[in-house]
Amino acid sequence: MVEHFARKRTNLGARLVSIVGALSFIFASAPSMAGGPIQIDLTYDSEMDMVRPENHPGIAVHHNLHVTFVNGKGVTENRDRNAGRYQDKNSMTQAPREEAGYATWRVLSQDKLMRIERDPQSTRTMIVTLTSASTCTLEVKDELKSGFNEYAFLRISTHSLGYFSSYRVVGTSCTIR
Repeated sequence: MVEHFARKRTNLGARLVSIVGALSFIFASAPSMAGGPIQIDLTYDSEMDMVRPENHPGIAVHHNLHVTFVNGKGVTENRDRNAGRYQDKNSMTQAPREEAGYATWRVLSQDKLMRIERDPQSTRTMIVTLTSASTCTLEVKDELKSGFNEYAFLRISTHSLGYFSSYRVVGTSCTIR
C-alpha cells in the first residue's frame, strides 16, 4: 500500500513536471517535443453591480475558458460567458514569446501559470496552480487601474461598454485534460 501510494505520487509529480516543462517550451518557442497538447478548462462565476448606462445590481455571469497549449505554436483560448438568457463567445491565440494583446499567458513557476487580461479600466489576473496531473486551482483577481473608480466591461447583451461599481468572483474550478 505504501509502495503504491509512493509510486502514484511519483507519477503525479512526473506529470506535473511534464506539463510545466511543455508549457515552458511552448512559451520559449523551443523545438517540438513528443506529446500532445495540454488542455486546461477554467470556469468562474462573478457578480457585479452595473451603474451605467443602466442600473442593474447583482448581475451574475458564468465564465468558461478552454485553453490549449501546443508546443511550438503557443496558446489558443476559447472562452464564453453567459448571464441568464444572454451569452457570447470569443477566442484568441498567443504566439510564443508574444506579450501584447487583450490577454497574455505566462509561466510563473514549476506549478503556476498566470493570465493577465487588460480591460479598459481594470486588470484581471488569473493564477492557475497545478495540484495534480489532472487538477488545478484558479484564483481570479480584478484591480482597478489608477484613476478609475468603476469597472468597464463589454456587456453580453449589447456588446457595448457597461460601467460597474463592483465586481466579485464567487466560485472557481480548474481541470487539466
